[in-house]
Amino acid sequence: MRTLSLALIASSAVALAQANVVTKEGTGEAAVINKDEGRAFEEAKGAALRAAVEQAAGVRVDADTLVVNNQLVRDQVFANTGGYVKSFDVVSKKVEKNVMTVTVKANVITDNLDKDIQAARDLVKRMGRPSIVIVIQEQTIPIGDKTTLNSEVTATVLTEAFKADGWEIKDPQAVNKSLKLDPSVGAAGAKAVGDLTKANYVLYGTTSLRHAEPDSLLKGSSIYPVSGEYNLAIAATDSELQLAKVAGKLEWKMDSKVSPTVSYERTAFGLIQERKREIIDSVRKGVLEHFRSETMNGKRISVAVSGLDSFGAAKDFKKSIEAIKGIKEATQDTFANGKATFRVVYAGTVDDLASEVEAATFKKKKLNIVSATGNTLEVNVAK
Repeated sequence: MRTLSLALIASSAVALAQANVVTKEGTGEAAVINKDEGRAFEEAKGAALRAAVEQAAGVRVDADTLVVNNQLVRDQVFANTGGYVKSFDVVSKKVEKNVMTVTVKANVITDNLDKDIQAARDLVKRMGRPSIVIVIQEQTIPIGDKTTLNSEVTATVLTEAFKADGWEIKDPQAVNKSLKLDPSVGAAGAKAVGDLTKANYVLYGTTSLRHAEPDSLLKGSSIYPVSGEYNLAIAATDSELQLAKVAGKLEWKMDSKVSPTVSYERTAFGLIQERKREIIDSVRKGVLEHFRSETMNGKRISVAVSGLDSFGAAKDFKKSIEAIKGIKEATQDTFANGKATFRVVYAGTVDDLASEVEAATFKKKKLNIVSATGNTLEVNVAK
């Protein structure tokens, strides 16, 4: 029995020796809230381990040309930090001005790291340079004025940020086909925002800004405080599927990093500038999850079929389309006047499905593709 145990230990040691492990240091910080140093230590330690993993990832992450790609890859890598860290030691920890700083030395397994980075990059590569339309209804209420002004501070800040991140920005004024989106996010959600087939995504919603008088402590000072809130959402334009929502409050306070000494407009710009990362990260996460879902579960496509002579023929067509390779699910929605509509889930693009359908026949009749768009397919059964 002892010999077997020694053999197992030796075998495990060889396996560990063969694994690609690198040792990296990482440092993280966290605020000490309500004197809870234990919680701050755990948060700072987690940030330090993520920093060590990023050190191990090295140029693999940084080699991407677009900032958005870097961020998406990092999100994927950091999501599994615990799976990469084989072991670690806390090198130091200290608390200064209510901030806990922790430095760790971690042994990082790079085998899984390499695989996950490559998987994330493959997903990012399919994402390409995404195009987005930003349509935000923003209203500003000046002091003592019942008139509400239309402003564009939020759209301006976000347009600059998304452009810097590698997105292609589409001008909403250049589009002309109407599409109504979920109105629950605000008035702009129901606004006709144009031919969104010209963009992959639309960021839409509302922002409300209110100018205010300085409080009693600052009365008479050249201070321009602003408060407000935003309520935004991101949708995929090929399906009108809402991918993420983000909402928050905007408020200038005494300890704010935003300087309110120039104008109300500049204060508002600064407040939104502070929150842009929260909004962009939410959009990134929604888009990434959308791609993951389509990759794993298939793309939802609406298929309209004309030339069916009966309700029974529509049922038979459903069976035929279910037999196509890559179809994971097919549901018939309607049948009227020789035309049926189906919702299908397909592991591929609309063009891929169009090619499969056109190569097939239905009751020995040729199938013609009438049109193929982002998530719709029109098919005609030849006479």
